[in-house]
Amino acid sequence: MAVLNGPTNGTSNGTGTLPIVIAGGGCVGLFLALLLTNSTITNKIIVIEPQIPDPNSTRAMAHQPPTYPILSCIQGLLPELIEAGSLSSGLCFRTSIANGSKVIAEKRFHNEGEGIKGKGQLLLPQGRFQEILMRRLAATDGKAEVHIGSSVTGFTQHGNSVFVKISELDEVIEASYLIGADGAHSLIRKTLGVPFEGESLDAQLVALDLRFPFSEHGFHDANFIIDPVNYGLIGRISPAVLPETKPALWRVSYGEPLGMSEAKVRENVHEKLKAMLPNAGRGANDATEYDVVRIAPYKAQQLLASTLYKKRVCLIGDAAHLTNPYAGLGLASGIADAASLAEILDQILTGNAKDGEKLLNAWSGARRQNYHDVVDKPSRMAYKRVQSDISTDDKLQGLLSRDPIVGALKRGMPVMPPSLETKGCDLEGW
Repeated sequence: MAVLNGPTNGTSNGTGTLPIVIAGGGCVGLFLALLLTNSTITNKIIVIEPQIPDPNSTRAMAHQPPTYPILSCIQGLLPELIEAGSLSSGLCFRTSIANGSKVIAEKRFHNEGEGIKGKGQLLLPQGRFQEILMRRLAATDGKAEVHIGSSVTGFTQHGNSVFVKISELDEVIEASYLIGADGAHSLIRKTLGVPFEGESLDAQLVALDLRFPFSEHGFHDANFIIDPVNYGLIGRISPAVLPETKPALWRVSYGEPLGMSEAKVRENVHEKLKAMLPNAGRGANDATEYDVVRIAPYKAQQLLASTLYKKRVCLIGDAAHLTNPYAGLGLASGIADAASLAEILDQILTGNAKDGEKLLNAWSGARRQNYHDVVDKPSRMAYKRVQSDISTDDKLQGLLSRDPIVGALKRGMPVMPPSLETKGCDLEGW
């Protein structure tokens, strides 16, 4: 088994020309790779991804406006992503079908014109996002390598480098840093011995992709359904297929009891859709009007790694933290992880950091605090919000008076989310 390494270039940590290995070629890992290839460092970026990306994958499909300034760090990337997908025209909170499917608060977006201010969510399936990032990485003149079908199977930490074992390549790569962007079941995190802290919530969620003409029934591009039982999120993924023989693809996310088997979840899909879709999902002649494309049950979790950095190994994205989808902050916080880490690695590897170890430990602490303040609390609130009972006018008024998001939207007031970003220049060791 070969060991790949390279000479140092005299930087403060003595690992200037060793590569950076990123375990995981999802959107977060690929975006970090792209940021690093656009930085001032000379280190090669090596991305290791075991699965061939599926261009039809919709696992992540909505990207929040707070990520737009971050994505704009790469020239032309945001317009390219928007052209590949579409922008949401509006969102709303509404009652369930059983309670009349009434809109109780809404916001429309003005997506015309230049700039990103006031624009809606970017609706772009994960597979398309990955395709664009990989295409850009392929055009970086050898600054990056993406190895599809390979996996990191282990690593050892030695002083100023990390030896990373890549099984399919039959190689051990000596790297300046190893980045774990390898998802919720991260081998990197587990090998580090870093536990997740937090909890599984009191239900499992189902991500259901289907074709159905929601727009014809007055639905917005994003609809938060508030109901104690039939709660969830109904959001458009992609527009209708032209000519309009195929309705748009939509995500219907809903809850089932914790512990229900996957077989039972799949068996219950049609009963659930009867309760959540207009006219019970029926069209002319009482025929079923929806077409289920994908069913994916998963645990709703609020989890955070006890540290995001340990001896030249960093964790980002789902490898570092998990959250439920109802505030839309999962992938968004991973993108912010990547942006802040790229800035810090640039500072360290160009010899400009006062203390690289202190800086990375400070980064870990800052990202953990950002998760607690900006991701965990709003996500938990969003999860509880959609399960509220608003079956009477008194109960609805109670929600409007106590919930700052729904109340502000109802009054037409702007809702300004806190920043997901961490600025390296504010951290100890910079």
